[in-house]
Amino acid sequence: MSIIILLFSCNKKEDPQEQVTNDCTGEYASEEIQDTLVSAFFGLDNALPSLFLCNQQAGLLDGMPVNFKFPLDASSLSETDFEVIDSLGNIHTPICVSMAPADENGENRTVLLLGEFGTAVINPPVEVRVVGDLFTTDTFSGESVCSAIINLNGITTTNVIPLADGPSLFFAQRIDGNLNECNSGTQTVQVAWNGGITPFIGGDTESDLFQYYVGYSYCSGDLIPHVPISIVDINDNDNFHQLCFSTSDEIVKISMMANTVEDPNHDPNLYSEIDVGSCTE
Repeated sequence: MSIIILLFSCNKKEDPQEQVTNDCTGEYASEEIQDTLVSAFFGLDNALPSLFLCNQQAGLLDGMPVNFKFPLDASSLSETDFEVIDSLGNIHTPICVSMAPADENGENRTVLLLGEFGTAVINPPVEVRVVGDLFTTDTFSGESVCSAIINLNGITTTNVIPLADGPSLFFAQRIDGNLNECNSGTQTVQVAWNGGITPFIGGDTESDLFQYYVGYSYCSGDLIPHVPISIVDINDNDNFHQLCFSTSDEIVKISMMANTVEDPNHDPNLYSEIDVGSCTE
C-alpha cells in the first residue's frame, strides 16, 4: 500500500531560525505544570507476566503507559509515585514501573505502569495521579522543545484512553546532532505515540511506516505536505520514531493515516496529528 502526494516547497527565502536547546528553563504556571501529564493509555488487561517484568509472582498484569511532555529523571522514579483510580473509585498502586524500552537520550517521556488497574468492562481506569516526588529533567542538546525541572507531585490526568481504543500521537519535536539517527535528508522530526505500536497492514514492516506519515510546513499561511524519505529509530519495541525529511522548509506538524499501526491489544490507530514542539520562550 502506498500514497501519492504532490510535494513542493515554498520558494520564499526565509532566514533559518536559530535552534534553541536546553536554555529555555523558567517559571511555569500551575496550569502548564498540570499539562505536563499528557495521557495514560490502558494498553493491556491481564496480559503481562509479573514474574518476568516485575520479578514478583502476581499472575498476569495490566500495562498502562503514562505520557509526559517533559523528560523524566529516572533516578526519582518509583512505583509509589503513582495511583490509578478506576471507575468505582478504587485506588490502585502499580506493582512496578519502568521507562524501558523508551529510555534512550531524547526520549524518557513515557512510564510503563504494571499492576492491576481495573477491568475494561466493569471498572476501567479513569484517572492517574502522581503522588510522589517525581521530577522532570533537562532536555539534551539537539532537542527543539524547552527544558523544565519540575516536581510533578500532585498532578493528575483523566485523559485515560480505554483498552478498545487505538494509539495516537502525543509528542513531536525536531532533533539534530548526536540524537539524529537519520543518514539522509535535511531535517529530522521525532514523534511519540501514547502506547507501543507495530505495523497494522499485513506485510508491512516498521521500515515501511514512513509512507503513512505526512509532515507539514507553512507557506504564505497554507500548510504544505511533505512525505518523509525514510524512518529510523525502529525495531526497538518502543513508542518513538524519527522521520527523515528532504525538504528544507521547517516541518511544523505531523499526521499519520488511519489503520496503519496497532497497539499491543491489536487496536488500529485513527487518523492522528500533532504539532511539532519548539522552544520559543
